[in-house]
Amino acid sequence: MVLLGLVGGNAILAWLHFAETGYSPRYDLISAYAHSRFPRIYALHNFTFVIAGAGAAIGTHRFLPNQPFLSSLCLVYSLGVAILAIFPMDMSAMLKTFTGVMHVVGVVMVFAAATIYSAVLSHFGSVKVGSGIKYSFDFITFYMVIGVAILLVAQFRKFRTIGLIERIAAAGLSLWLIGILIAAR
Repeated sequence: MVLLGLVGGNAILAWLHFAETGYSPRYDLISAYAHSRFPRIYALHNFTFVIAGAGAAIGTHRFLPNQPFLSSLCLVYSLGVAILAIFPMDMSAMLKTFTGVMHVVGVVMVFAAATIYSAVLSHFGSVKVGSGIKYSFDFITFYMVIGVAILLVAQFRKFRTIGLIERIAAAGLSLWLIGILIAAR
């Protein structure tokens, strides 16, 4: 399930980058595709990651059955991605709607769940994992923290290349799912 969602979601996003010429991966956020000519394809992109998150929860439970908190974080991730699909972002920075606020809540849930999961798995003694897995999640934790920090700075400082910065930060989410996929095999 993780692999299906991961490959499917990234393939759909790549297709959107080429098919929707009105948006730039460099300048526009991924969530802007909800307002493109392909809003249903954007929603499908998100739902594939919901599947990946559910698979991650199952995989985590398989390799760490005594850590329900980590499996729960995978479900929080899935719920956050579902929220992104259901509640599109506000196109205007000046007008805040309930839908737009819910979208931001989804974004926070997605990035927080993956980052906390990685940090707990790699840094806290209650979870015993092999050193290769631990080092992988050390890297993922570092990548996620730095990526989110740079993304927040870019958002508040209104960097023109916010789309590229977001995609680099979001790559950490794919790294996280790949880490779970490898650890759960």
